[in-house]
Amino acid sequence: MPVSNLIHHIRNVAESLRPAERKVAEMVLADIDFAMRASITELALRADVSEPSVTRFCRAVGAHGLRDFKMRLAQSAAGGVPFSAADDAASGEPAQMGSLLDKVADAVVQGVMHARASLDPAVFEAAVAALGSARRVYFFGVGAGSGLVANDAALRFLRLDVAASAFTDAHLQRLYAGLLEPGDVAFAISQSGRSVEVNESIQIAKERGATTIALTNAGSRLAWVVDIPLLLRVPAADEPHAPGVPRIAHLTVIDALALGVSLGLGPKTLAKMRDAQARSDSDSAGEVKA
Repeated sequence: MPVSNLIHHIRNVAESLRPAERKVAEMVLADIDFAMRASITELALRADVSEPSVTRFCRAVGAHGLRDFKMRLAQSAAGGVPFSAADDAASGEPAQMGSLLDKVADAVVQGVMHARASLDPAVFEAAVAALGSARRVYFFGVGAGSGLVANDAALRFLRLDVAASAFTDAHLQRLYAGLLEPGDVAFAISQSGRSVEVNESIQIAKERGATTIALTNAGSRLAWVVDIPLLLRVPAADEPHAPGVPRIAHLTVIDALALGVSLGLGPKTLAKMRDAQARSDSDSAGEVKA
């Protein structure tokens, strides 16, 4: 009997698959759009497995072959039951607020831990070193997810006395990327790694001699362009009301990077940061009284 949502089914059975088939499953969940349009050769190359392994994976998750698999994958991506009601709809019971909180919390925790397990510690250390020694850092991201993370990242690094700015407009990204020089860092944030604006801006920054870093999904186009790829395996939300796990995972990594940079700061910088924070707190208290 065909499963109601192939994407959910792949997530549930991935750990029980053979190693090569599991690699295909992880690749599919990391980039569902790519999996729906790619040929068997492209899928095999992306997952680093043989073409027969791709076919065996399709059959292992209940499809008759690649064509049937891609059709069911597209149907699941386009018409899945909203996250907030999926289990309750199946049981016929109305959604309860407590159970929704549990579902969202569980999805976020599992997603962040899965992303953490995929991040290479050596690459993370290289990113901390580059950010800690940078003359200035420009964060690039577009959209409600990556753009928000870029803005948050710039604020966090400004508090560390790093000359950081965020750009979420395509024109400004290209413009400021062209102003970067050796000693600067261009930091791209993109879940899909397919953003034309971000990818072009990073390429410009790289040609200018800046160090380039990307926080993106494993296997993305952006990952191949930058000097320091912070690769996460976080599946994109396949349902309209699914928790924003990629955004939360990206914010978690940004927090860790900021903490790593702060640990390398000298006493003068730390004292300067505390003074700035104290003034900010004082100003906020004055506004409340007013």
